[in-house]
Amino acid sequence: CANKCNNAGQCLSLKELSATFAVGTEPLYDIATSKQPPIKVMGSLKGVVYLTGGSVFATSAGGILAGRASVQGSKEWEFCSNRGECNYETGKCQCFINPMPGYRSSDGYGNPGTRGDCGCANDQNLYGGPIEACVGELACSGHGYCTGSPSFKCVCEKGWSTGDCSSRKCPTGPSWFTAPSASNTVHNQWTTCSDAGTCDRTSGICSCYTPFEGVACELMACPGNPVCSGHGQCLSIRQLSLEADADSPSLQFDYGTDPNNIQTFDRDSILGCKCDRGYEGYDCSKRSCTKGDDPVTTDQVDEIQVLKCTATGGFFRLQYRTSTSTRISFDATSISLRNILMTSFGFEDPVVEYSFGTKACSAPAASTANIITITFPIDHGDIPPLRVVATSLIASSGAVNFATADNGNAIDGVISQKGTKENAVCSNRGYCDYSQGTCSCSFGYGTSDGRGNPGDRDDCGRILPEARYVPHQ
Repeated sequence: CANKCNNAGQCLSLKELSATFAVGTEPLYDIATSKQPPIKVMGSLKGVVYLTGGSVFATSAGGILAGRASVQGSKEWEFCSNRGECNYETGKCQCFINPMPGYRSSDGYGNPGTRGDCGCANDQNLYGGPIEACVGELACSGHGYCTGSPSFKCVCEKGWSTGDCSSRKCPTGPSWFTAPSASNTVHNQWTTCSDAGTCDRTSGICSCYTPFEGVACELMACPGNPVCSGHGQCLSIRQLSLEADADSPSLQFDYGTDPNNIQTFDRDSILGCKCDRGYEGYDCSKRSCTKGDDPVTTDQVDEIQVLKCTATGGFFRLQYRTSTSTRISFDATSISLRNILMTSFGFEDPVVEYSFGTKACSAPAASTANIITITFPIDHGDIPPLRVVATSLIASSGAVNFATADNGNAIDGVISQKGTKENAVCSNRGYCDYSQGTCSCSFGYGTSDGRGNPGDRDDCGRILPEARYVPHQ
């Protein structure tokens, strides 16, 4: 909560607030002026039954009960009765005095009283006469028009507010935190500074609480100074959903595409960091350490994916997560395909093998078709499947076809394989120094080539054969 509620309130979650203010039954005002929520009849409360052997009825909004009509309130319920200015630091009204006779505190019914609400004409000053004009030395401060007799009310121009139209309005946005308007409904209410800042009514500018920003405090800012520590992009949830790279067969996840879905109101409001390669953390301040297979665990296998292309010309592209490769010619060699997998997707040393010939694609009428097998010996774990965009392939005779297989599925008897090796930080055998992005290996382990052999990956993925116990001195 901002400033811990200035020691003048309770810091509550939205769930706690909804329990404090029952929807539609906020506390009744001491003077019934504006439209009031209907009184609800409850037969039990917290498991204790208070009503037995009878019925209780209630009505509102003009309904008739037992010959008596209810009345829906139509009077205003405004700070300082719109006849004064509220001092939000003291919670007191400063009543307007121009033109004479001005206004004073009332009893809530238009008579003099002690409510401090500026709700009646001041009949105790020297003028002592009736109200004959709208408030302000210049009527409505020159920022509105006067309705005239009998109410002499100011109707302010856009961007101005209060009873004399002297205060600027601040921008509004979906409330981050307010009493619910219905079950599971909060953020459809537009409020000043989005309830996440204070309004300077002289300038009409919001001063936002941390971590909010924007003209109406409608954005939750990205962390870091500079933003994302200078190592990432600041994106909204909606933008980030298009960049999603989770280990899933889906290439992307939509969030907030329907502007009318209140459940995704924050689609363009909550901002976060998408870190550059080699950095991580909520603010992209951490350097990433190398990941690898735990050298101690056994009976694990590498990921193998299988492809089959049937075409005699053109090109295709591969897709991995949210990335798309460069063009791959129908007659690409296994070395060319391997290089594209590395440059387009960042794979480390994949092994590409052709079952027949030197071309990626086979002719539809070929007696022996080429099956492409891609093994991932260093990129460990269950790797999401490669997808194919084959619309630019052609065939001089027969039909173009492109098949893929993973997770144990087969093409023409060639079986794919789900990777089961770990892809763990420092191979689970060391500690990551996130300030440098380097692994400090535990005793008996050292850097490997990703396959358990000597190498320079700085991954702690190798068991050192010369390791021995050295007692502390």
